[in-house]
Amino acid sequence: MQNKFLKILKITAYAGLIAASVFSILKGMKEKKQKDNNARMLLIARQIDAQIRNTNRKTSPRYHEKNQAKYDELWGNNEPSCN
Repeated sequence: MQNKFLKILKITAYAGLIAASVFSILKGMKEKKQKDNNARMLLIARQIDAQIRNTNRKTSPRYHEKNQAKYDELWGNNEPSCN
């Protein structure tokens, strides 16, 4: 009777250790995934910010005047085609 009880306790202890290990691994994977998602979102935000800054730069009046001057020089127009 005592021998069976000890076997049951050993099996329960091993099962508990295995379960704790599995839960620990799963928790670590979840935290890693959250960190990866956070890093990915930061990268996307930086790319969007860079695109917005680039768009703002390209739509600025100074950029437009510079390109208009290049266009006029390329096609030999002495008078600007835009205002």
